[in-house]
Amino acid sequence: MSERRGGRDIRVAERMAGLPRIGLDIMGDLADERDGAGAGERSFRLENADSDIPPPEIAVRVTRETVGLDEYNSWLPLVGLREMRRAVADSIRRDDGLDYDWQNEVIITNGVQEGLLSVLLALLDPGDGVITPEPAYSGIINRIRLAHGMPLFVPLREERGWRLDLDELERQGADARAKAIVFNATNMPCGVLYTQEELDAIADLAIRRDLWVVYSAVSARLAFDVERAPNIATWPGMRERTIVVEGVSKDFNMTAWRIGWAVGDAAVIEHVGKAHMYNGTLTSAFAQAGVIALLDDADGARAYLRRCAGILAERGRLAAEGINAVPGLRCVPPEGGWWFLVDHRTLEPDDAAFARALLEQANVAVTPMGTWGPSTAVGHIRIIFANEPVDRLREAVARIGRVALTFAP
Repeated sequence: MSERRGGRDIRVAERMAGLPRIGLDIMGDLADERDGAGAGERSFRLENADSDIPPPEIAVRVTRETVGLDEYNSWLPLVGLREMRRAVADSIRRDDGLDYDWQNEVIITNGVQEGLLSVLLALLDPGDGVITPEPAYSGIINRIRLAHGMPLFVPLREERGWRLDLDELERQGADARAKAIVFNATNMPCGVLYTQEELDAIADLAIRRDLWVVYSAVSARLAFDVERAPNIATWPGMRERTIVVEGVSKDFNMTAWRIGWAVGDAAVIEHVGKAHMYNGTLTSAFAQAGVIALLDDADGARAYLRRCAGILAERGRLAAEGINAVPGLRCVPPEGGWWFLVDHRTLEPDDAAFARALLEQANVAVTPMGTWGPSTAVGHIRIIFANEPVDRLREAVARIGRVALTFAP
């Protein structure tokens, strides 16, 4: 791929041609410009994948205490502190009853997404197919492409509450290119949990077709009506073929710590670790120290998570009810996480135009899904309800409703 700029051809890899910018940074930049212009009113930030819920106090305190200490200012171990890997293994044993050898089956990564890319780099040869439900997180789709894989999409049916199309899952599983299945816990950006039937179908297909399953447990601990989204590695025959990537950015509101982990059978985690060393190199040791303290305080961490899930459940349900009360807008209410999608196609099929109108007319920033690429929910916007308190969230939804009326025929 090349383009003419400054009198010369700028040549970059062909794979970059199909990679869009992430939608939230486009809308975030526009909202920042409005806020920085001194208009007076702060934008309603429903595009920003942040949370206004403070991180756990124990993690903040221990991180501060270890900054600058020599033992937490080192290159080694590249795959994560011994205490950190042990804490992760202990946490999974408590939560899911799965035993992993912390020395050989756990590595620490720079957040979940670096871990995901390292996993894909370890698994995929050029052209290998990766089954992923869609609408899908653009970070999953485009990391598959960066690893020279081929996304094989299985639709989530909105009219059935974003339920997985099991017939299409079977069809894509029969594709000779298929090597892995990747999905995340709360189906970001849809905000729904997978059913027992859907997980049974994924596990059955993976075993019959000898596929890897990469389970992104992001926001798994933020389910609204159950304590935790189910981990498919607990299904019979699935531990040895599942790689779990998880971290603290979403569940514990610790975005800036950039601590995640990849867990799986030693034979594959060895190679994930090598990809991590040449991709992320190492993770911050003092940030790991804060996470170690958090995970070791199991009762405190569980109480914190239940409090967060309660706050988010209230916000998510309030926002979804408000949206579904607006003529021409509809959404599937979220079951966990920070997000849900709004279908506005009967009013305005162009999601970018609808999102611009919300920002310009109502000072509400949302993410237009078309910016994630054509294999997502074009004609929808994503709303994140983690970053605004209830009163501001209620006002933002009311403003969305008023702008929607201007599109009505």
